[in-house]
Amino acid sequence: MLFDDTTPLMPELRARRLAQVLLVASVAVALSLAHRIFSGNHGLVLPMMLATLGAFAVAAWLLRRGRQNASAALMLGSLMVMLGYFMVRGQGLRDVAMLGMPGILVFAALLGNRRLFAALLVAALAVCVGVGVARMMGWWSPLVSAYRPTELLDVCVILLATAFAINMLAGDLAATMRQLVAENRAVRESQRRIEHLANRDLLTGLPNRMAARERFEQAVELAHLHDARVALLYLDLDHFKNVNDSLGHPAGDRLLCQMAERLAPLLGGADTLSRLGGDEFLVLLGEPGDNDRVADLAGRMLAAVAAPLQLDAIELHAGASIGVAIYPEDGADFDMLLKKADIAMYRAKDAGRNLFRFFDAKMNASVGEHLQMVAMIRQALARGEFEVHYQPQIDLRDGRVVGAEALLRWRHPDQGMISPARFIPVAEHSGQIVELGAWVLAESCRQAAQWRDLGFDDLVVSVNMSPVQARRGDLERAVFDALRDANLPPQLLELELTETLLAEETEAMNAMFKRLRAVGITFAIDDFGTGYSNLAYLKRFEVERLKIDQSFIRRLTVNADDEAIVSAILQMAGALRLGVIAEGVEDADTLARLRALGCSQGQGYHWSPALPPARFEAFVRERQAVLATA
Repeated sequence: MLFDDTTPLMPELRARRLAQVLLVASVAVALSLAHRIFSGNHGLVLPMMLATLGAFAVAAWLLRRGRQNASAALMLGSLMVMLGYFMVRGQGLRDVAMLGMPGILVFAALLGNRRLFAALLVAALAVCVGVGVARMMGWWSPLVSAYRPTELLDVCVILLATAFAINMLAGDLAATMRQLVAENRAVRESQRRIEHLANRDLLTGLPNRMAARERFEQAVELAHLHDARVALLYLDLDHFKNVNDSLGHPAGDRLLCQMAERLAPLLGGADTLSRLGGDEFLVLLGEPGDNDRVADLAGRMLAAVAAPLQLDAIELHAGASIGVAIYPEDGADFDMLLKKADIAMYRAKDAGRNLFRFFDAKMNASVGEHLQMVAMIRQALARGEFEVHYQPQIDLRDGRVVGAEALLRWRHPDQGMISPARFIPVAEHSGQIVELGAWVLAESCRQAAQWRDLGFDDLVVSVNMSPVQARRGDLERAVFDALRDANLPPQLLELELTETLLAEETEAMNAMFKRLRAVGITFAIDDFGTGYSNLAYLKRFEVERLKIDQSFIRRLTVNADDEAIVSAILQMAGALRLGVIAEGVEDADTLARLRALGCSQGQGYHWSPALPPARFEAFVRERQAVLATA
């Protein structure tokens, strides 16, 4: 459609330009009026110019009232009437007022709308045609020579061509402005989406770490003004990886969304729940009150997480661990408090999970020691400070050495022998146990192959497998690489697994154990009786041997309950046709009692502690010599 009610200018800009044109036009008319008054050359022009100024005043009033279309129509219409009057009173088509016609059309295209533009164009043509025809017909005789018809035609054609060009340019300008407006709107919408994505977790819709940091800073400013506190609660779901591994990541995502929906209603208006990533949530308490209120909220959060939920028609019981850090007692900035809340959360996990813990200075010192130990383990691996010692395993029926348990030892150049109780938990927590375990496995297989070459043909080496190795490391490849590199028959390698690991069985883990067993590797359950003892996994995993934990063996002769437990284990193992070895045999009385109960193998200080390879070899030869002469 050629003409419509649109204008190329935005309303704010249009109003500003209309006010400016009104001002300029008013000044121009006023100056012209003043000139005519002082020169005495005004005649009937004076009332017309005064009327035009009055129309401009009304147009300005309409503009202030927000009626832009009416204001533009009145201003431009009054200008058209005034210029037409000047042409009639002057030289007609050759009057200087004719120059103002295109200008009026330009202003109409920019400041009015296209209907106003069309009306003014028709009015301008009517004035020109009326003046031209009147002069040619002799109805009106100004002080100019007569017009030729071609002059009237030329004026009309020029005016129409000018109007067409103005209309086309105004249309292009309007289209450009609409495009710019649309692009600006799209840019702003994109900016809003970017800001939303930058500050929101895509899965749960909760604020993310960046948003949590900003809200923490705002909360700290308010707390500083009111001498108040701010609390950070770091929540981590327990065993969330098991959900992803068993039910898949989509189910894990739904679990996280449900947890977010459960936790959000527990918070107040000054509090913020955010997701840091993975299975970690952060709660900011803007008005935490005393520690009792924080503890009450942490308890309610744990209860909300622990409530049963349905995922893929399976009822799950989740758990969480929460660490709490308080501003300003535990730190003054977000990163420090987040770190300390994280430390407290891990203390809750270490204490048994599904708990909350507040941060304290002892935790910080403990973390410093932990980080130092991690660095020391890394250096020890690089420097070759670790050793493998071997504790003899004895056949209780004839006293022969039938096996050796490989045990990791650390000989530090400055601190001497570092207890495994100090570095093994750190290595498991940091993941370094994977590399350490692979090294122990390779070294044990190499040593077993060397003993085999020396004539110890039936000596089986038992190597402990950390649960972290089975979950995170490539255990299967490490075992096959160690056997291949050492050229050791798989039948001479036994892997010791914990009950905790077997209780967390997965389909992938089951398949891996079956492949290892298929080549001849045997399995033993270490520290049997202290974990999740369950006959079902004994059947599923088809282990060859049980190792009775030394806590039962050491009190065997003085505690009737321990003797009953050992006796029950031996009877169960006999019924399942499993081998049994007793750990921690330290005296002859314990040995005699184990023999009486029917235990077939044992290890402990009664025979020998764990020994370096050369001393272990000497011990075996001594036992062989004693048995040969017996």
